Amino acid sequence: MFTIHPQIADSGLTDPRFIHPNAKLPASYVTLCQKTNGGFLQRFWLPTSEPTSDGLDHVECHYIAGLATEHQSVIDCSDFPAYLIPFSQHQTQYFAFDYQQNPTNPSIRYIDTEVDQWLTVADSFEIFLAQLGTKAIDLSGIDEFPLTPLQRNHYLLVAHPSELTTLLEHYESDSPKDWFLSWLQFFVQHGTLAQQKCALAAFNTQQLYFRRQLPPTLATDLQHAFKQFPH
Repeated sequence: MFTIHPQIADSGLTDPRFIHPNAKLPASYVTLCQKTNGGFLQRFWLPTSEPTSDGLDHVECHYIAGLATEHQSVIDCSDFPAYLIPFSQHQTQYFAFDYQQNPTNPSIRYIDTEVDQWLTVADSFEIFLAQLGTKAIDLSGIDEFPLTPLQRNHYLLVAHPSELTTLLEHYESDSPKDWFLSWLQFFVQHGTLAQQKCALAAFNTQQLYFRRQLPPTLATDLQHAFKQFPH
């Protein structure tokens, strides 16, 4: 359901990713939060009956919010009707529990406030989860339409090796280098063999073309880490 969630995956994120506990929340959602309190989704493609900002026949749900504790920022729902409780936000796109028709078992509504699009995408939270699927990440327009920090970090977590290579190549010249090297460190420590190979190729490029910009401690740690993998 959820991806592993390293600290670096929170880098640059501004949209809140928690909601207030509420007795009306679906039991299936509360149970899910008791296991893993929200996070980035492994399956994030959701079919739709009409085009959205993400595609002609689908929309992307990047994460499910956790239940807030103490001073964690929560998704602002003050501009929505009282029967809606948003549980995911990406800029102007929201997914919300919709209690308008059923006060005990809400349907799932997708809302894009930028284009005033309101779609019912599932009759319940359980059906919503069942409909989520995987998709190839479309990076063809990444130069013209830069990824948001949320998209960028989420895609790095779920990308296939060829997609990961494209993502790492796209961000290889960015400065400062701490963010980039921290992701390489994550793939070395927790990635598959294919991800480790992608990270090694990306690190070699960094040493070849950007050596003077590399944070010494992170660069040294990566050099030592790669030496532990003879393959």
